[in-house]
Amino acid sequence: MRFLLCGQGTSEILWSIQAALVDLGHESVLALPDISQDVIDRRIDVLFVLNLFEIPRPTVEMLRAYIAQFGGQPGKGPAIVHICLKHPLEEIGAATTEQIRDADRWMADNDVTMWCMCQGSAEQAIRLGLSRVFHEPLGVHRTICTAPAADGTVDLYKRWMAQDTPGLRRHPYAAMKGQSDAGAEAPVGDRFLYLGQGWPEHLESGRAPASPAIQRDAEAVAAAMMEQPMLHRLQAMDRCGLTDRSADPAWTLEFNRAFTIAFAVENRRRFAGALRRGFGEGFSLWGNGWERFGLEAGPVSAAPRNAYPTAAACLDFGSLAYDTAIFPRTLEIVKRNGLLVSWRHADTARLFGPYEDELTFTGEDDAVRLLSSLAGDADRRARLRSAYLEHCFDALALTAILPRVIGRACN
Repeated sequence: MRFLLCGQGTSEILWSIQAALVDLGHESVLALPDISQDVIDRRIDVLFVLNLFEIPRPTVEMLRAYIAQFGGQPGKGPAIVHICLKHPLEEIGAATTEQIRDADRWMADNDVTMWCMCQGSAEQAIRLGLSRVFHEPLGVHRTICTAPAADGTVDLYKRWMAQDTPGLRRHPYAAMKGQSDAGAEAPVGDRFLYLGQGWPEHLESGRAPASPAIQRDAEAVAAAMMEQPMLHRLQAMDRCGLTDRSADPAWTLEFNRAFTIAFAVENRRRFAGALRRGFGEGFSLWGNGWERFGLEAGPVSAAPRNAYPTAAACLDFGSLAYDTAIFPRTLEIVKRNGLLVSWRHADTARLFGPYEDELTFTGEDDAVRLLSSLAGDADRRARLRSAYLEHCFDALALTAILPRVIGRACN
């Protein structure tokens, strides 16, 4: 089969999907940063797209019709898999039941499915009426593929690649580094690193504050999930008696924004605060918004990611968008061979397997205790990193996940 990978967003996701497709025996191309005609003048079976719903619908329809000229399913364009980087309801921008129905009809007419990496968000979207949503975890792959270019450089983008492509090379994912910044990378070595926002300004930008009733609902669900972290938000909402309200899209959108502050941001505040008190400058914190909590942090920068392997541990306190421990930032740490240590919540058992007890914490005091036990034992950290990385690359292998995704998209 032939696969075209495109869209705007976290392109590292597409790097891994492309390499896994090649290893599965398919032909694929990374059509980034835009789609050129020479890339699409051929039969294409499936498109993997980031931020599909930021593209005007007529543009998507024209692209499918153009590609359909070159063969594939009779009378149909290629299937489209939209990779959700946010809650599916937020992706489609629907605030009413009719808007959801309209989006669902359009997706059915254009053979679009939505791959959601979070089970709770997928179930919530289905409850709201989005029939084209399915859940599979976002996986990992060890390599990135390139091929030689005519001028002697290498092509990563806009080059169709398959196993028999002349000069095809597979690079270790961890060897692919972005822009280097010694000033950002050096302070990370042998420290506990957290790279992420403290306060997400975009959630409140231009919006009225959540109503007091929804704020209370969000706080109740957050309290339930802090008490039982294995719950995802839909399970917790049902336990809090919010099942009927969760079928209202306008309520859900407002709830999700309030919940992100009450739960995800609060977790970041409490864990980052505890680790700064416990380890001082031994806790390396990067990102915007931390001054709101009285925490000094390095500026927003992608450069510290290059230093993931040299950190004593790379920390995760949960996603702003999802209730899963398996999302782009944690998988980026895995693919760059960092030692991931996480708050124990939904899916950490799948992410860490038999090493969950040694690499996850349940509260602030437990986080300080666990990291203190790792701080002075480099040999133990090295053994744990090697063992849990082997588990991750096996349990979350994209070569096992993608055939299921493709089956959903093509059936």
